[in-house]
Amino acid sequence: MRLILSCVLPMCLAAVVQADPQREADPDSGLIRWRLSLSALRLELAQRLPDQTRGFFLARGFPAALADDYARRCVFQTIGRNIGDSMAITLDTRLWRIRRAGRIRPIAAKADLLQAWSAQGLPANAALAFRWATFPSEQTFQPGDYNWGMIGFGPKPGESFDLKLVWFEAGKRKTHWIRQLICAEER
Repeated sequence: MRLILSCVLPMCLAAVVQADPQREADPDSGLIRWRLSLSALRLELAQRLPDQTRGFFLARGFPAALADDYARRCVFQTIGRNIGDSMAITLDTRLWRIRRAGRIRPIAAKADLLQAWSAQGLPANAALAFRWATFPSEQTFQPGDYNWGMIGFGPKPGESFDLKLVWFEAGKRKTHWIRQLICAEER
């Protein structure tokens, strides 16, 4: 028996629109959040004010210069979730890319930041707080699994960029560009 799929035009268009992120601004803070569902992956990116991030890490033992360095890296609260019902997905942020001013580059790897900061005197307790508060560099999500944490994408406060997501579903590589993410400004 063959299964024949057909598509009524409005339903086909709705399926395409789901690949574009929903963008909403918090009415009180004005901070913007992007939500995106792609197959089994649901991803949410929420702006963080540089002062929020700076204060968070200062309170966890970061030296002021290093807390400020990370706070100015366009930090987003990131939530990843497997909304599928049968397959695992793997996120590896080391494969993600940002595009800004016509140039494509990777985001700073969590391990590389920790290594550089350790050489600058980052205390062990602050390094532990950073590891726990930031999104994992690589994680496999079974159906229903989720995780969250901060990611510093790199551009300066107020700048915008495009983000190339890379993930794996059942071992198959998937990619998608999110256009015009905006870094929160200093306030």
